[in-house]
Amino acid sequence: MRNLSEENKIPEAAAFERVICQIKDVLGTRLITGPDGNISEIHIMATGERSPKQIVRDVESALLVQMGVAVDRKKISVVQVDEGGLPAATAEKRVPYRATGAPLRLVSINFFTRGLEAEATVELEAVFGGNIYQGYACGPNIPARHLRLVAEATVNAIEKSGYGMWRLALEDLVVVEVARRRAVVSLLVLLDQAGCEYLVGAALVKGDERRAAAETILQAFKCSKRH
Repeated sequence: MRNLSEENKIPEAAAFERVICQIKDVLGTRLITGPDGNISEIHIMATGERSPKQIVRDVESALLVQMGVAVDRKKISVVQVDEGGLPAATAEKRVPYRATGAPLRLVSINFFTRGLEAEATVELEAVFGGNIYQGYACGPNIPARHLRLVAEATVNAIEKSGYGMWRLALEDLVVVEVARRRAVVSLLVLLDQAGCEYLVGAALVKGDERRAAAETILQAFKCSKRH
């Protein structure tokens, strides 16, 4: 869903909406600015898979990371709907914000800790077309789980590139030693109408374990013959 026609909207507002529409479970958004150009309201339509609080938190993080703007969560409202009941026109307008299944490359990894919680943000870019997909994952701030959060954020970003035609899940992630080199190995499960496909990826640790955790997910995903 894309309210506000492109011709009536300032470029910056369109950029904000593009970022928000990349967030998991978001179906559409409308951003309202005041006379001074500052954001006064953000209205979001989303599925009911996650709580509005989680979506609002993702919006805050995405706008801060990608646009460099801190938005008061009180300005963000979320309405949840049954996606299956949406008109076809709405589904068609979501296409620009869901990638085409083109090869993806890692752009950036950001990791935040907030007291008892940790959050990973991973940004991927489609090699053809340049579409950007940002994934998120959060969980307890336990050092032993930090790599898994990065991997789960990468999975989340990849899922946004698939039109919702398939789902991807992280089964396992381990750090191993091979010939005196450390490597991160992952096992993914891709689920679509044809059934389950198990995918294995591996990436050598070259000084940054978090990058290796993201790369192993991309390597595993490349093994699939269904996307």
